[in-house]
Amino acid sequence: MMMVKKSLLYRLFGLGSVPKKLLPLLEREGIVVSDEGMGGSFVATHVDAPGKRYRHRSEGFSASLVVTNERVVCHSYGKRQINLSVEDPKISGLFVDLVDEGKLSLSFESSDFRDGWSGVLEFRFHTDQAHQFREALINHGARQGTAPGARSARE
Repeated sequence: MMMVKKSLLYRLFGLGSVPKKLLPLLEREGIVVSDEGMGGSFVATHVDAPGKRYRHRSEGFSASLVVTNERVVCHSYGKRQINLSVEDPKISGLFVDLVDEGKLSLSFESSDFRDGWSGVLEFRFHTDQAHQFREALINHGARQGTAPGARSARE
């Protein structure tokens, strides 16, 4: 099994960790799979939103991703990116794919989650637990594959 290193910013400064104030709540909900300090990238494709317009934008991050029995939560650099109840019908708009061994892709059409937005957002995580995340997300209602309009996760 391949060992994926934690991001440098996580190792030096703790960036990309699960927020300490949120951790007790997530533990009460029953953590199914969790990882933090994951390096990765955020990709916006053909995004049009209030005050934002991106044909293709990509930036690196250090992030945490947690799947509990009740929700899916992602934070990067301390900012909440995803907080979605597994009971929310929107979870079926979340696509999950294994890009490669140790690489997980979460993508979605932004208009499904934010009013006034359009275009595809994708989070690519480097984690040893990619398979476990994929299975947990599919079990909660996410779809296998990549959101329509997203660049191929293998690019």
